[in-house]
This record gives sequence, structure tokens and C-alpha cells, in this order.
Amino acid sequence: MEKQERKEKKILTDNRMTTVNKRETSFEGLVSQFENGEDGIYNLIANDKNVIFQPKISITKKDLEEIPELRQLKEAIAIWENKLKTVSGKDSYIIKKTLIELRKDQYIIKNAYRKPIVPIKLIRSKHIVKLDGKVSIDEKTGEISYSGFTFLNPAVCEQVLCNYSKLKEDSWGNFENDTWYMINDFEYLCDKALRKYPLYMRIVEYKIDNMPNNDI
Repeated sequence: MEKQERKEKKILTDNRMTTVNKRETSFEGLVSQFENGEDGIYNLIANDKNVIFQPKISITKKDLEEIPELRQLKEAIAIWENKLKTVSGKDSYIIKKTLIELRKDQYIIKNAYRKPIVPIKLIRSKHIVKLDGKVSIDEKTGEISYSGFTFLNPAVCEQVLCNYSKLKEDSWGNFENDTWYMINDFEYLCDKALRKYPLYMRIVEYKIDNMPNNDI
């Protein structure tokens, strides 16, 4: 196709999709975007093995002050950017291509001085957690109070619901782990509470399938 036609159709090649699917973000920033927090990241990795997490690299003022080569390259980029404003046609094309390569070189130089730490594989450590909780009832007022892990706490139910699939998978057949019994109790309570409300049961199933709230 002609160049203009390619621009209009916005073709997504394999190389382009690799760039699109590449995540450049801080771990904390990504965690804040998930309803189930940090667990959402591990669920994402489990569902898509091709996702690459790479720290976002930027050129800071401190980098320019401490790395002479980087400072010189930045000055050269500024000169070519000013030159670009005065030319057109083939000269404009050549300068634009040059600027692209120079800007790439910035990060090569910075990485040579301050190599970023990129995890090859993000793994969540597994350890046994005791799901202990305490519930008490005031004999005079009948008021219920609780602490620790209990399904009386809506926040606990929310977290189990958002991470149900992963919890079920990790605890399957592990009878020494509190999580296995927690999942069984959760399933029993869901069935008991929602069997008369098929619409609510369907919503719970959608949440377990990680369907976004807007779609639900």
C-alpha cells in the first residue's frame, strides 16, 4: 500500500503489537489500577505469559549533570530540533530520522552508566497464612463484633471473590492449608445465601470470571 493509505488504515504489525503490549510502569502505579490490588498483577501474569514488565526509564536533570556524554547528546538533539524548523522535504525527513536515532541513544548511554534492574520472571512467594478470626456477641445489646479473618467482614468477602479462581487453584488438594477450608466455607455460604437469587449468583460468577464491573 501507499504510505498515506497505511497511515489511514493504522495497520498493527507484529512488531507494533509487541510495543503496544509492553508495559512500562512502576509496580506501585500498576497495583493502584486493579480492584484487587497486588493480586491483580499476578493474575494478569498467570493469564498472559507474553506480558513484559519493564521499568519506565526517563532522562532526569541529575542524569544530565552527572553524565557528560548524555549532556552533549542532549545539546546535539536541541540543535537538530531547531534546524528541523527551517527545512522541508528530503532534508526534513533525514533530520527526523536522525533525531529518532539520537533520542534512542540517550537511553543506551544512560543504561551504560545506570543499568536498570529488570526482573526476568516475577514470582510471588508462597507461604502458609493462618486465617484466624474472633467473633463475639454482646449479651445486652446483641451487637456482633469481630476481628481477624471472618466472612462477617465485607472486605474479606470482596477479596475472596476477586481472587477466587487463583485461591481455588493454589489451595486445591492442600488439606493442611487454611485456604482450602476457607474456599469450601465460602462456596457453602454463597450457595446458601444466593440460591434464591439467581441474578445475584450470576453476578458472583461474572466476578469470579474476572469480568470488569462495567461489563457486568
